Amino acid sequence: MGICAWSVPMDGPYGVKVASDYGFKGMQLDIGEPERGFQLSYSHVQKTYMQFAKEHDITFTAISVRLFDRYGMTRENGTPEKDMVVEGIEKAIQAAETMHIPIVMLGSFLDGEIKNDEDFNRTAECLVKACEMAEGKGIIIATENLLSIEENKKLFEVVNKENLKLYFDTQNYYLNRDYNAAEMVRELYDFICEVHVKDGIGHISGSILGEGDSNFFETMKALKEKGYRGWVLIENYYDQKPLSNENENPLELLKKDINILKKIM
Repeated sequence: MGICAWSVPMDGPYGVKVASDYGFKGMQLDIGEPERGFQLSYSHVQKTYMQFAKEHDITFTAISVRLFDRYGMTRENGTPEKDMVVEGIEKAIQAAETMHIPIVMLGSFLDGEIKNDEDFNRTAECLVKACEMAEGKGIIIATENLLSIEENKKLFEVVNKENLKLYFDTQNYYLNRDYNAAEMVRELYDFICEVHVKDGIGHISGSILGEGDSNFFETMKALKEKGYRGWVLIENYYDQKPLSNENENPLELLKKDINILKKIM
């Protein structure tokens, strides 16, 4: 059981201690923002995170490039924004290799959402390059996206790289596409490398697990039936509205989700 660094109501390396104090064993990090030099690419930042991880028995499961919400892999080649995308991928892979982190997650949401054939082709091209950069380093490139079952299968066929996997999320598909997440687990299970759990009603990460409309428990049951034994990382936003409306103390909300997840894992 783990948690995304951006879901811990404490920024920076000290969030590792907070995660450990609440019983987590894993954490997903983010490479950071280009305006600040992709902070996790700095050796002193990496060393600080690794020191906290060692002291508090936390495993870093993956690195994401959340920059893609603003500048996606769908951007046109040769533009400053696309150059930033490529730099973010390179920095994340370098950091993952140095920190012995096995997954680099590349999301396709907001600015990077795949909406047409051009978006699909540009994203696939980026994923091929990322997989090639990561080859021989023991690093998986994970796509997290809003594609349908058939579109996902096509993406894996087009990219055709053994180190490409699917980062699965229990809410995104229903929230954005009205897809049945449990069905997607059953059909795409062989591609899944790691799982985000969150819930909400018409809002991302806006409800305690199981209290939203994403059929969270059904999806988790499907993962169990398939024999999933990998990392499950919470990605709810406890210090942001609307979830924070339920309790002004985000740590109390976090404890609720921890207890729910413990019961079903």
